[in-house]
Amino acid sequence: MTLPPQQLRMVIEKAAVCRLPDVVVPTGYALRAYRSGDVPSWADALRQGGFTDWTEARVLDYLKDPERREGSSLAEFGGRIVAATFASRLGNQPHNQDLAGSKPSDVGILDFVVTHPEHRGKGLGKATCTAVAKFLVSRGCTTIELGTDDWRLPAIHVYLVMGFKPVMNRIDMPERWDAVIAKLKESGRDHT
Repeated sequence: MTLPPQQLRMVIEKAAVCRLPDVVVPTGYALRAYRSGDVPSWADALRQGGFTDWTEARVLDYLKDPERREGSSLAEFGGRIVAATFASRLGNQPHNQDLAGSKPSDVGILDFVVTHPEHRGKGLGKATCTAVAKFLVSRGCTTIELGTDDWRLPAIHVYLVMGFKPVMNRIDMPERWDAVIAKLKESGRDHT
């Protein structure tokens, strides 16, 4: 039987999040929370980063949740959003409710992590993810999770460096994770 494609899942516990150092962004960049007027460049950053179906209307709709609006983290450069991570909860994201046994109010989600291609390699994704994870823990989350695709090797590298662990929630996951880890090693990103 062939299983339908599903994103890889990763998790980090509260104690590990609390040990994460804040990430200092390079000169010229600012790490900050959402502000009115950010929607057009946030939608553009999402599209440029590979989430091609994000529109301004979709970003606005996603930001209707007050906690998501307050806890999401953005990196700005030259007045434009160039990296971002949404803060979510398991309970308010239908696409993330596939982890049996989790209490939705205790589980934070790093959602739609993106860095504009022209600004990658500067630690911006790690900075926004760290800020969101710390926000969610401060709001009572005991676990932070995320979903990602097998081919997003630079992002997976960042998550592993932060302390996220693979979730083996399906029979196909060990083989897929073995392949991802092998590709990371081939690219000089060994995590063993």
